[in-house]
Amino acid sequence: MRRRLHKRKEEWFADAFSVLISLPKENHIWCGSWDIMGPLLETFYNYFKDDRNDSPLRLLWKRISEEMRHCIQCVSQHHQAQEMYSTEYELCTIGPLLDVLRSLDEERVTQHLREINERLVRQEYDPVCDNAEVVNLMYEVLMFPTLLDDQALFIDFEKFIEAVDDMHELALAGQQFPGVYALLFFNRRVRTVGHRLAKCMGKMRRAMDLEPLQPLLKKFIGFLENEVLPSPLETSRPRAQLDRLPIWLGITSLLEFLEPPAFEEGILERYPIFLDIVLNHISGDSPEFSHAVSCLRELFKMLGCKLWLRATLSPSVMRNTLLGQCFHTRNEKMHKDIFDLFLPFLQSLEALQDGEHEKQRRHFLYFLLHQVPVSTNFSVLMRKTACKIALLIIHRGYKMNPPCPPFECAHMWGPSLVSSLKDSSLYSSLRQPAFDLIQTILVSDAAALITSMLNCCIATSIAKNSSIELDDEEGHNKLPFTQYVEDSDTGCWSEFSTQSQITSPEYREWMSIPMLWIDVLVDIDPSVFPISFSKAVLWARSRFPMIEPENSAEMALDIRGWLSSSAAEISSTFGWKIPTGSDDGGGKESKNSMRLSTMCLPLIKTFNRLTAHFLIRMGQGELRKQWSWEPRMGESLILSLVDPNDNVRQFGKCILEQVSNTRGLGCGLKFLCSDILSLSAVYLGLRHALRLVQLDSVLLKFQTLHHFFFVLCKLLKDEDLPNSEIAEDSSNASNIMMYSSQGGFLKQPLFDALPANMGRNYSSVDPKLRENFCYSLSEIVWPALCKCLVEGKAFVNYSLCQMTCVRVLEILPVLFGRLSPSLVSLFGDSKVALGNLVDFKWLHDLMDWGKSQLKVIVVYWKKAVISLLNVIKLLRSDSSLLMVGAVENLISSDAVDMDELIEQVSRLCVTLSKEVSCAIGHSTLRSKKLFSGASVEGRYPAADVQLPSTGMEVKVFDSLKSEKKMNESNLIVISDDEKEKHIASSKSGHQMLHGQVEFPSTDEQASETYHAKKVVHGTGTDTSADLLESPMKKDSLVSQTQKPEKSRVKPPHCPKPKSPDSERKEISSNSRSSVISSQSKVDQENKFDESVKLNSINQGCKKINFGTKDTILREVVAADDPLEAAFRTVTVQPSLLANSGPVAPKRQVIQLRSPFENRSSLHRPEAQVKRFKPPRLDDWYRPILEVDFFVTVRLAYAKDDESRTVNKLKEVPVSFHSPEQYVNIFRPLVLEEFKAQLYSSFLEMSSWEEMYCGSISVLSVERVDDFHLVRFVYDIDDSTASKSLSENDLVLLTKDLPKSTSHDVHMVGKVERRERDNKRKSSMLLIRFYLQNGSIRLNQARRQLLERSKWHASRIMSITPQIREFHALSSIKDIPLLPAILNPVSDPTISYKPTLDFSKLSQPLQQLLRSSFNDSQLQALNVAVGSQKIKKDFELSLIQGPPGTGKTRTIVAMVGVLLASFQRRTNESENSQSGYLRQCYNSSTNSNARVSEATAIARAWQDAALARQLNEDVERSKKSIESSTRGRVLICAQSNAAVDELVSRISSEGLYGRDGKRYKPYLVRVGNAKTVHPNSLPFYIDTLVDHRLAEEKMHTNDARNDLSMESSSTVLRSNLEKVVENIRFCETKRANIRDGNSSIKKTSEGSNKEMDVKEMAGPELEAKLQRLYEQKKQIYKDLSAAQAQEKKTNEETKALRHKLRKSILKEAEIIVTTLSGCGGDLYGVCAETISSFKFGNPSEHTLFDAVVIDEAAQALEPATLIPLQLLKSRGTKCIMVGDPKQLPATVLSNVASKYMYECSMFERLQRAGHPVVMLTEQS
Repeated sequence: MRRRLHKRKEEWFADAFSVLISLPKENHIWCGSWDIMGPLLETFYNYFKDDRNDSPLRLLWKRISEEMRHCIQCVSQHHQAQEMYSTEYELCTIGPLLDVLRSLDEERVTQHLREINERLVRQEYDPVCDNAEVVNLMYEVLMFPTLLDDQALFIDFEKFIEAVDDMHELALAGQQFPGVYALLFFNRRVRTVGHRLAKCMGKMRRAMDLEPLQPLLKKFIGFLENEVLPSPLETSRPRAQLDRLPIWLGITSLLEFLEPPAFEEGILERYPIFLDIVLNHISGDSPEFSHAVSCLRELFKMLGCKLWLRATLSPSVMRNTLLGQCFHTRNEKMHKDIFDLFLPFLQSLEALQDGEHEKQRRHFLYFLLHQVPVSTNFSVLMRKTACKIALLIIHRGYKMNPPCPPFECAHMWGPSLVSSLKDSSLYSSLRQPAFDLIQTILVSDAAALITSMLNCCIATSIAKNSSIELDDEEGHNKLPFTQYVEDSDTGCWSEFSTQSQITSPEYREWMSIPMLWIDVLVDIDPSVFPISFSKAVLWARSRFPMIEPENSAEMALDIRGWLSSSAAEISSTFGWKIPTGSDDGGGKESKNSMRLSTMCLPLIKTFNRLTAHFLIRMGQGELRKQWSWEPRMGESLILSLVDPNDNVRQFGKCILEQVSNTRGLGCGLKFLCSDILSLSAVYLGLRHALRLVQLDSVLLKFQTLHHFFFVLCKLLKDEDLPNSEIAEDSSNASNIMMYSSQGGFLKQPLFDALPANMGRNYSSVDPKLRENFCYSLSEIVWPALCKCLVEGKAFVNYSLCQMTCVRVLEILPVLFGRLSPSLVSLFGDSKVALGNLVDFKWLHDLMDWGKSQLKVIVVYWKKAVISLLNVIKLLRSDSSLLMVGAVENLISSDAVDMDELIEQVSRLCVTLSKEVSCAIGHSTLRSKKLFSGASVEGRYPAADVQLPSTGMEVKVFDSLKSEKKMNESNLIVISDDEKEKHIASSKSGHQMLHGQVEFPSTDEQASETYHAKKVVHGTGTDTSADLLESPMKKDSLVSQTQKPEKSRVKPPHCPKPKSPDSERKEISSNSRSSVISSQSKVDQENKFDESVKLNSINQGCKKINFGTKDTILREVVAADDPLEAAFRTVTVQPSLLANSGPVAPKRQVIQLRSPFENRSSLHRPEAQVKRFKPPRLDDWYRPILEVDFFVTVRLAYAKDDESRTVNKLKEVPVSFHSPEQYVNIFRPLVLEEFKAQLYSSFLEMSSWEEMYCGSISVLSVERVDDFHLVRFVYDIDDSTASKSLSENDLVLLTKDLPKSTSHDVHMVGKVERRERDNKRKSSMLLIRFYLQNGSIRLNQARRQLLERSKWHASRIMSITPQIREFHALSSIKDIPLLPAILNPVSDPTISYKPTLDFSKLSQPLQQLLRSSFNDSQLQALNVAVGSQKIKKDFELSLIQGPPGTGKTRTIVAMVGVLLASFQRRTNESENSQSGYLRQCYNSSTNSNARVSEATAIARAWQDAALARQLNEDVERSKKSIESSTRGRVLICAQSNAAVDELVSRISSEGLYGRDGKRYKPYLVRVGNAKTVHPNSLPFYIDTLVDHRLAEEKMHTNDARNDLSMESSSTVLRSNLEKVVENIRFCETKRANIRDGNSSIKKTSEGSNKEMDVKEMAGPELEAKLQRLYEQKKQIYKDLSAAQAQEKKTNEETKALRHKLRKSILKEAEIIVTTLSGCGGDLYGVCAETISSFKFGNPSEHTLFDAVVIDEAAQALEPATLIPLQLLKSRGTKCIMVGDPKQLPATVLSNVASKYMYECSMFERLQRAGHPVVMLTEQS
């Protein structure tokens, strides 16, 4: 056979050569005849054996070489053919041929390069004629970089790139050229070109992208590993030899273009030694030191904490290595390189959260701040740089999320920070980190202090049984105004807010450093600081208005006196303590820091005084004049204006006047309200103040609130906000609202920029928006005001509180007047009050204020009551009007009868409440809690009541005029230290904003009708009638209305509109307001156009240079370039224009691209599509992982958009048209059943503690396709971590401890795998999440899924069975029984005759069966055996066995009969193997006659070339078939009980063989060890593997070797740590000797008792250090070898277990398992065997000849599919045994049951008409 094949091959090759060599010159061989040339490459194996110049091979090679010089397509086809050889053939057979082809290619390309270079040197290069050759040459080398392994080619290509870059601009056409990254290993010039081109291609994401570079990388890393460069190998051509320096530079540059997955899989897993190489080079004096440090820095940035999971060294050893090297050298550059490594070093430890980060940070800080400054080993610049690095490390601790500042060692770095702030000689780059750090510290301390204060008050309120609710943390900054404008402010005020949000959640563990406050805010002149620090102080101080105000005596003291007398509680932290070493602070015993939870109020009091002192000093100087207007500063300004401290309030007023260029408080407030962004900032500030107002500690100092209510009243009264008064000249009015995009306020007048409608009332805020602001503000003020009415009753008789009481009484009618329209709607012809049940308890509280003994309060009280009654008249009915009149009469009398008044008011309240209740029955308004409790921002709690949510949409009202001021004779005028002009009562009118609407002014007698009658239209109303509802009444309604309230918090609108136009469209489509006129919308659009005009201009200016480059590029490309003509004028990307050195004019652009589609026809067509290709299950995982767990288990209600799956369900039909229809019908049913299973598993849990698995922290987050793969680690101190999670577990993650109520932030994940961390002796979890469905819940979870974030994990259930069902459904096309499954009616296998036919069995066995079984059982056995006359691809049989008919006995006999019938195939199999090669040959010669001659030759050659390998496959198949001549049967059932019963029967009774005698078959039980019956354990797979493994180890000493290796590795690590510590110790000693300080100081952790170096002289110390370095290097090598051996041993043991497991599963005659168990190891073994065959039809000897399914009527159809995947493709049998009359399949979902999901495959086939054999006789 082989001789014939060889002869035919020679004939084919001769004919092919004749065809190719005779082709015309214009027909390229590779382009037009690639299907012939590809097979002919095999003949080049003999190329060098024939030296004749006219030999056929040399002639052929000469021609194709010449063609490849000018044709890229020929080049590509040539290399693709070689790639096909390397992938399709075994390397041992094809390797020599590939070596010959590679040598030919290298010689050809080198020769071509030399010719081109010579032409360039002689200046004979013609761009018109030679460009095509240049492009082809560059394309080939960059597309196939393995060519660069040739030394001569490497050198010539380097010269070639330099020469080409001088004349052309290299560019890429979007295609990936792996050789570009190889350019990074050339000289500097070429590396620059490579770097530029690599930027164009971007980063490599997958390890597969690195495959073309792997031969070079393996070689380069090998160079770095060896001490000396390896000697060149003896090859026909010398290999490339590089120095270490370019290799280091190349690898470091390459790391910049690798994504972490590509680096981990492509480099670290392939070359584990790489990391050790880098670390080894850091500890020596090698010239590559700085490059190794740069490489390590890139590794830290790329891998983070994952580096420590792979590294040999511990963090302490690496740190000591770096610090020792700092003392070892005096090289300033090396010092800087090491210093720059500290921060990424620490960042890589952050996610571990095992204490290493804090420990190493203390060591670095002590080294940088206390060792470097005193050592002469470091230059002055390096000492200052060390301080800068230390401050950056500290700053990182504050900026982390969540933050982790080094509080414990504040005494170690605090003085250095203060010193840097005071040192004016420092360069700005060295001093700026100190400014940034102290600014962040103040902001963070303020945020933590105020949060701690508010939460302490919450705890107190909860103890008093108050109802407390917190705002949604994500929405605390969302305002009713955000829909109008996009806030693009990125100034310092936004940074303060962001830092506050990061710090606030950590208030419980936060610590402050009071000594730092004193040194900075008291001792340093404010002029030293940048303006941003002053803003930070103002922001921090403004967080505490009305908190711990000082009395007059305290304010009179100077700051030092105050600290000594009033800050005694924290005086223990005063004075910097001296650190004693790097371990100082390791015990968490902070010496200068104080925990907020223990000293909150004293710390706040001190912070307030110190910040106020700084603001006073700043206000006295000229620094405040440098302030410029920024809209976000409005929040701090408005808070400073309500501060009880006169100095702070005056400072805020001065700053406001400065930035607004106005005078007076009223004008300043008008200025704040004249811009949309500043208006939102004012709203935020007042909302924060309202939280503080409701605190009990603030209300106890009632007298301090009058400034707050005074400002509120001025904001809500339109007539109290006068037009802006310009200080100097009214012509400067144009400058008020004009500020640059950077926030700078334009002081100089721009007369040419005056708007057309410029006037005294200019404002950029639409009147409707102004009304919206006032209404929203009134909503959130009302609850606080109600509480003040209650608490204020205790202060109405104190003259000290008189001012506050007056302010409360002034603002009460204003608020009620603004909110009253929400209670009025047209109902017939009368106005009725609408809303929830209104409780007017606040009106009762107001009546108590009339009992005050102070005349002024009584006067204002009467006026307030009269004004309120006028508003109530709008809610009139006949009865209520009479009662209002009665109350008015009582009020108007001089001596008010309070008892009677209270009685009348009580009746009025009852009447109004009844009217509202009746109105509710007739109206269908949307309920909205306006005034029902306290609201809290983020973690900020409030006291008793809840402010309304801030994200709600509010009805926009027409302007409501408040009541005109009383006669001045009855007024107490409060000027607030300003001269304010009052509006005369005789003034004829008041002009509104924009001067469009005028309202006549009113006097006191006309107050009854001062409100304009309003009509609220249709559904536009967004209010409720619980305006006057008391907090107590509201409490009972909170739980009922909580969900609707949350749904209104976040109105649907685009969070980041791309343009003003798109934003306006969103507002137009989503806004609920129906009363904004079209003209108002047009005005609003104009405002948008004006607001973005300046930014557009600035952006256009920034793009001028870029646009110029674009113009140049177009000119270059448009030039007459022959290359461009050849490539049809391809455009070059502008980013590639940057090039080093001067650019010659009209440089031509060389753009590499492949001008054709690569052909894939060279690959050998497979005989058939291989089975067992793993399907993608993404479509299954998405609906599972996006499920809302609490909705699914019915702890919360589903939203409208979360209940859509029912509509997708369809009833399961009897038959199906296609596999796609089958999957589409079952997929939603399976998912619906999954949800029911999830709910059932939750009910089975006795408590949350049973589910809870502990707290876990995020190590890393990676995005893969649509999913997030997150690596978690258990918290070390978590006692519940013993409840570990396993692969395929479904896990619930929540931010808080799980409880029986819904969590707003939670997500469901699937555990992909567990990873062992040998160093931490713990496990890590890799969990998959799907967070991309756009829901609010998952968006919040995605934002909080950060490194180091902590989550609480709860195990829901294992979804391994479900995943196996998903897998089977997705692979249904590979199941041999597919036709019978889809359409059983047309199945040809059902037409069998009922007569018995046991001809396949031996006579003894036939006689035994006939004598032992009844007729129905024999009929079942006959169906199982099948007829010998009918040949079928598959047979499907149904056997129904009622109870007592011997079903199990029949199954056992059936298995024996099946195995006996399969023995007849042995001879047939052997005969088929002898004709296998003949069949291969025939398959090639019997091809269709229409196939061309060339194709026929190619196919024939392919079959012939495969002969050797096919022989090997045949031999392997023979061995496998011989080991399983009895056939293989798979027995499975739905339950473990049925499976174990079958195991028991077969193992005890045995089976009947062909001779009719019983024998014990090779039986294996597969499944979960926990569910296997003890009687089945001897046959369990793990038991059999353990026995085999024990036998294997008996012949070796593996166990002893394992212990010795483990102990050796441990000893080496310990020795390494000691040596590194000794090196550092000696280096420090040597540095001290050089400094002239012979006394040695303990500077490192641990002791050095073993080493006495005190008496060593310089030479001895040098010698000792040399020995230590050598010892360290040797230990490195030994440890790497030990770890490699340990890893190898573990892998070998693991591989041996896996091999034994596979062997047992392959050899077993009978395997018994559950339906789901078939999808585990058994499926994996079958799939691995099928995929291991590269050529021809894969052998299916590991698959099963028959599958017997017991309890088939009790199994769901998807589960039944799992074992059917394991059947052979032909001649297989499936026998289902069951009884549909008994228990049906278990379906938990009632919804799925309605769609026939509970119908088993057995029952469906029976209903379709498939014949069933009935066991009728009782046995």
